[in-house]
Amino acid sequence: MFCIRCGAECEDYEEGGVLRQRCSRCGHIHYQNPYPCIAVLVVNEQGEILLGKRHKKSIYPGKWCLPCGYIEYGETYLEAALREVKEEAGITSPADGIINVVSNQFDNGVNSLVVVLLSHYRGNETLKPGDDIIETGWFSIENMSTLPPLAFSADEFIITKYKNMLAEGSMTILTLEGNSVYGH
Repeated sequence: MFCIRCGAECEDYEEGGVLRQRCSRCGHIHYQNPYPCIAVLVVNEQGEILLGKRHKKSIYPGKWCLPCGYIEYGETYLEAALREVKEEAGITSPADGIINVVSNQFDNGVNSLVVVLLSHYRGNETLKPGDDIIETGWFSIENMSTLPPLAFSADEFIITKYKNMLAEGSMTILTLEGNSVYGH
């Protein structure tokens, strides 16, 4: 690896038990951070959730997931959420609030930090898979064993947490500004 500041070759450097790269010339430490991502738990008026089946060329092909993806440079997490739902499912469904933040560590070495939003879909657009999703559908969460195989363990956690919060009547989400908490 070469330094992004001065172009000199970097060397291994251990800090706090973590192996990092440090520039041999200017001393700049290159931190490897998780990728910022977004996931959206879209719920329709029947209480079903939106899932998409992953393309054969994506990580975990043939498995299902919530609409999700990377937050692009220059866009907000809300813009990313709208974009991902539109790209992957063909619908427009603005977010209501933040319901969780999760971390993913994938088999391909990618690490992500995912802001999870809740969205209640009230439109009448037809689902249309796109991007890295080849099929979309609405699924009941009444019996979790009837869900298709999920790509990410974080999605199972999110769906289960949402189902439990509904059952307990304790739906707590952060406002989109992140300044306060309110309950439903």
